[in-house]
Amino acid sequence: MLFKKLEILEFKNDINVYYGMINNNSSILYAWKNIPNELNLDGETLIKNENFYKIKINDSIISLFYPASEEMIEAYKNKTKIIKESYNDYINKVEPYIDSILELNTKWIKNILYNENENNRILLKTDKFIIIKNICWDNNNDFYILAIPFESFKNIRHLDASHKDLLLEMKIKTLEISKLYNFDEQDLYFFFHYHPSCYHLHLHVCLNTHKKLKCKIYRHVMLEYLLENIENIRKKEMKFEINISNPIYKLLQE
Repeated sequence: MLFKKLEILEFKNDINVYYGMINNNSSILYAWKNIPNELNLDGETLIKNENFYKIKINDSIISLFYPASEEMIEAYKNKTKIIKESYNDYINKVEPYIDSILELNTKWIKNILYNENENNRILLKTDKFIIIKNICWDNNNDFYILAIPFESFKNIRHLDASHKDLLLEMKIKTLEISKLYNFDEQDLYFFFHYHPSCYHLHLHVCLNTHKKLKCKIYRHVMLEYLLENIENIRKKEMKFEINISNPIYKLLQE
C-alpha cells in the first residue's frame, strides 16, 4: 500500500497524525515525524480488524485507518463543545441515532468477542467479559487495557444496580493484570467514555500519566463515580465534550 500524505492533522510528542490517500480512499495514519510525501506501507501486518491496521515497517510500528470515515476525519479538523443531555434527549433524539449506526459501529468489537479476531491482544477471557490490550499500548510506559463484557450495553446509560457485580469483577481482573506489569490501583485510571466512539460498553484502564489522557476530560466517567451512581445513572443529566461535527451534537441543538 502506498500512502500519499496530504495534511498533518495533529502533532504529538513522538508521532504525528497524518491525513492522506491510499488507492483514492481517505486514510488516517499514525506514524513517526517527518514521513515522506509518499510512504510505502508494505511490512508485517500485526493487526487487521475491519478498517484498522497495525503494521511493522523496519523497526517502527504504524497505525492506519483505511479507509477512514468522514466522521473520523472531521473529528480532527473541528472543535469540540461541552454540552448537556437530558434523559429525554437521549431517549427521543440520541438513542435512535445510535441504533441506526449500531451494527457497523460495533462490528470490530464483535469480531474480537465472537470471531476470535486479534487473539494476540486478548489477555483474559471469562464467561462474562474479555480483557484486551488497547491498540495504543506499545510499551510498558503506555500501559492501557480494555475490559469488554459479552452482554451488549450501548453505554453507561444502560446500566443499573444489577450490573454492579459485573463492574466490580471487571475492575478486580484488570487490576490483577496491571499488577503483573508492576502497576497498582494508585497508578491507574478506571473510566468509561460518554459518548463513546464505539457503542458496546468497555472499561478503560490506563496509567494516570498516559498521553491519551491529555484532552477530552469531559468524556471520562470514572468507574468510582459510576458505581456510586449506578442506581440512577440511566436518567441522569449528562455533561460531556463532543466534536461539533458529530451528529449527536447537531441533534442536541435542535
